[in-house]
Amino acid sequence: MAFYSGKDGQLRIDNVKAAKVQSWSFSSSQAVLETTSLEDTDRTIVPGVRSYSGSARLFYYQASAGSGGDVTKLINKCIKPATGGVAAESESVQLMLRIEDGSPSRRYINFQCFITGISMNSAVGEVLSADISWESDGAPRDVEF
Repeated sequence: MAFYSGKDGQLRIDNVKAAKVQSWSFSSSQAVLETTSLEDTDRTIVPGVRSYSGSARLFYYQASAGSGGDVTKLINKCIKPATGGVAAESESVQLMLRIEDGSPSRRYINFQCFITGISMNSAVGEVLSADISWESDGAPRDVEF
């Protein structure tokens, strides 16, 4: 029997391992549509639209002077400066959430998403970090758990 912990988790951004991730979370929800009609005695439903969302905390760092890290990459896909009064649209990003345990079996979910929120945190005695949140664009590309 194997238990997994945070040290087994990975986050990949555009298929590149994010270097300094403290945590990630993933949530899936299924809407239902009611099909109950007059004179029914019990509620009946059918599946509706699914949605996927999540969040992660990444440490902001530079591998070398002048280089950006994973947070910079995500910020640049999400926040666009205005040129001539109009900003470009945000770009989607491919994320993969993995459990890496060294075995041949792979545990991951791979999806295209939009970064819906970025919050950077700087405090005395702590490493600068960024919390991101996302919403998936369509169904996951691959899932194996």
